[in-house]
Parts: sequence; structure tokens; C-alpha cells
Amino acid sequence: NDYFGKSRTLRRKQKVKLKEINLRDIEIKFKENKEVDLKGYKILGDGDFKGKYKITASRASKSAMEKVKKAGGEIILQ
Repeated sequence: NDYFGKSRTLRRKQKVKLKEINLRDIEIKFKENKEVDLKGYKILGDGDFKGKYKITASRASKSAMEKVKKAGGEIILQ
């Protein structure tokens, strides 16, 4: 199979599909717990956010990070 000048096929790494969660959902689900572990999730910035949460997540959007920081919280990416 030398048609394109390559003798082997190229394999790409598959993207890891993260679950997504919005800030308003975090505030509803974790009212009592102010330290939230959301590894395997991407945090999206939809909704209002007022709590001082310390959130550990795999990824976060810019708007989510800004809203959490403005509310006095923190997002730690791992």
C-alpha cells in the first residue's frame, strides 16, 4: 500500500469525552458541601453563581472560571 508514499496507517489518539455540568447545577446539587470534586467533568458557565465553592475539575470554560472567581470561589484544574 504505497499509493501515498506511506507504508503504515496513522493512528490518532482518541479524545477523552468529559461530562459537562453547569454552575447552576453545581449550586443546586452541592448546597451544603463547599468543596466539590468533579474530576472527569467540564464546568460550563451557564446560570448565576453566588456560593464560595472550591471546585476540583478536569476542565472549565473561561466564563465559569470568571463567575466562580467573582463570587469568591476557586476552580482547580487537574
